[in-house]
Amino acid sequence: MQAIELTDDSHHRIRLTERPAPVPGRGEVLIRVRAAALNHRDLEIRDGRYGMAVQRPLVPLSDAVGDVVEVGATTAGFAPGDRVIPTFFPTWIDGAFRSEYFASQLGSSVDGVLRELMVYPATGLVHAPSHLGDEAAALPIAALTAWSALCDASLGPGQTLLVIGTGGVALFAVQFARLFGARAIVVSSSDHKLARAMELGAAHGVNYQRVPHWGAPVRDWSGGAGVDVVLELGGAATLPQSTVALRVGGTIAIVGYLTGPQLQLDLRELFIGKRARLRGQTVGSRRDFEAMNRALEWHRVVPVIDSRFALSDTPAAYERMASGQALGKVLIAL
Repeated sequence: MQAIELTDDSHHRIRLTERPAPVPGRGEVLIRVRAAALNHRDLEIRDGRYGMAVQRPLVPLSDAVGDVVEVGATTAGFAPGDRVIPTFFPTWIDGAFRSEYFASQLGSSVDGVLRELMVYPATGLVHAPSHLGDEAAALPIAALTAWSALCDASLGPGQTLLVIGTGGVALFAVQFARLFGARAIVVSSSDHKLARAMELGAAHGVNYQRVPHWGAPVRDWSGGAGVDVVLELGGAATLPQSTVALRVGGTIAIVGYLTGPQLQLDLRELFIGKRARLRGQTVGSRRDFEAMNRALEWHRVVPVIDSRFALSDTPAAYERMASGQALGKVLIAL
């Protein structure tokens, strides 16, 4: 089978290679991968900036959709022909997150999905929503992170969500806010991307290049008291303004750090003045994934796809992701 590997050679860091076709064992499923999706973490892994150890050569990427080819002995719940999605953490079935789950995260701790065939434990699979094709590859990290963040923050009808940026997680959050009966306010540097967010259901958008101190206007747009939940993807440069926009007792879901991970916080404003809750988000469990897929299917939600690349054009897909120009998910078709 063909596969993509990340190597230690900086001049040929991404290479197309051949590997033996795997065979499923007990409780495992053989999957024919149809499409994979890039996330920001994949850029960090490629560039050696990821916060956890990565062994090379490595098959990269964690997000994919594929078809079941064969099931191993004692495998239940799946049959050849089923369209399935691997979960990011195959052993996180339900309940609270535990640190040992990091040992099996796709595309870093273990080989990822950018290969024609892969074997995966049946307990780490979910059925893809029936109305989605290759777009389902966009769900494991971006969609599930957004879904889990809004659920964990108890976002509800009539409330206001502030979304920082217009990347994959952010756009899913805008789409989900409508399902939750909430309204979304989006902050971005691009009028074009803000317009797309409004088409997806955002109530307001602000261009932070023209309005660098956007916290107060966002607070005013939310009715004056402040937003109920912030989906924080910016990090160092955006958290201070997110704090200004937040209502007393509101929640900030920390998802990303595109402007830097090192923060300088005014504890008086954030925790004493606002009594804010900061919550880190790490995708979600298989049960969360299944619940999200039911909602996606019922409401016919379709992920926003920016572009599609062939397996042989994987380096170009990475560059599209790194450009910052992508609006929606970057897919690689196998």
